Amino acid sequence: MSEAQTKVIKTDSQMNTKPLRVENGAEKPPSLRSLRVEAEIYAISRTLEYTGWNRRRAAQLLSISYRGILYKIRQHNLSPRPREQEQGVGQILKADSQS
Repeated sequence: MSEAQTKVIKTDSQMNTKPLRVENGAEKPPSLRSLRVEAEIYAISRTLEYTGWNRRRAAQLLSISYRGILYKIRQHNLSPRPREQEQGVGQILKADSQS
């Protein structure tokens, strides 16, 4: 598939660029199922981040059962992002005093 055959569209849910599928020279939009799955992943991921990965609270906010959210997390292979190292006040002051 060449660049001339691929068009790029933006999805509202994640604002990522997604190429349209090209079959026999005709462009086909993403399927409803793929869009639903993408929206589901986005909603669950954002809610888990918002709650600090408190799955019970996230399930409550999404109006689904706790077992339901556990199933979706496994189904979509979701995992928390690694936390960036945060500098404590002591480390900042120590670094400033060495300068």
